[in-house]
Amino acid sequence: MDKDKPRAAMVFRRAEMADFESLVSLQNSNLASNLSDEQRRDGFLSVRFSAKQFADMNDDLSVIVGTEEETVKAFLCASTVQFNAPFALPKTMIDRFPHAIYDSKPLSDWFACIAGPVCIDAALRGQGVLKMLYDCFYNIAPVQYELATVFVSVDNPRSIMAHEKPGMRIVDEFDFNSRQHVIMAGKMNRQSRF
Repeated sequence: MDKDKPRAAMVFRRAEMADFESLVSLQNSNLASNLSDEQRRDGFLSVRFSAKQFADMNDDLSVIVGTEEETVKAFLCASTVQFNAPFALPKTMIDRFPHAIYDSKPLSDWFACIAGPVCIDAALRGQGVLKMLYDCFYNIAPVQYELATVFVSVDNPRSIMAHEKPGMRIVDEFDFNSRQHVIMAGKMNRQSRF
């Protein structure tokens, strides 16, 4: 199988109520705190969310799932800046928006949303699944959104490289709880329709 092509059997769609417990299970198996040092080199999640929090993000903007034989194998959360403002880690990123420049404009001047967390089953990584999650999101997102932003720990270089494939680039960095993170941003490309 071509490693840059997603599996044909995967279905990408907006999450439904029945998916949220599966999202928690996939998340928990990929939390940094549950992985060995070797496993973390292949990517990890830093923050734990409940099924209700996933549902709240889906209500705010969307949660996209990639399913294989009706089993959730990947997800991408996307939410508004306003939704994220009360939470310390994303707020630290949002506070950097006036200083983070994308195409000669600060992020604060763009109509942006915040992507993440994103998680892909280890067996499916490197097969184009992340791009398909973003493509699905871009095609259902309200048209006023111009830019997607995401923060990634510098300890997670695999995730940084994966986000570069759908066209995101590093525009700034910040420190949170003595950990460095980069802010990545990319235009919401709606040309690729399913």
